[in-house]
Amino acid sequence: MQTEDYLRANTKVDENYRLIQEIDANRCFLLAAYRSNPHLLATADARMRVLLGLPISDTASWPQGEPRSADGEPR
Repeated sequence: MQTEDYLRANTKVDENYRLIQEIDANRCFLLAAYRSNPHLLATADARMRVLLGLPISDTASWPQGEPRSADGEPR
């Protein structure tokens, strides 16, 4: 019984570790996509801007400094 419990716990640990690695890879991909695409970055919500280390209301990073409405769409 102890061996089965150990194997089950070990399988869960391995699965959780794999999921954490997958989540981190996806996070890195999304951050890279935002950093490399100014149009995508211009419409990023506040949480994404914080993750990227940008000020929440920084309009200088918008493509060609084009004005945007409150919903983030170009005027």
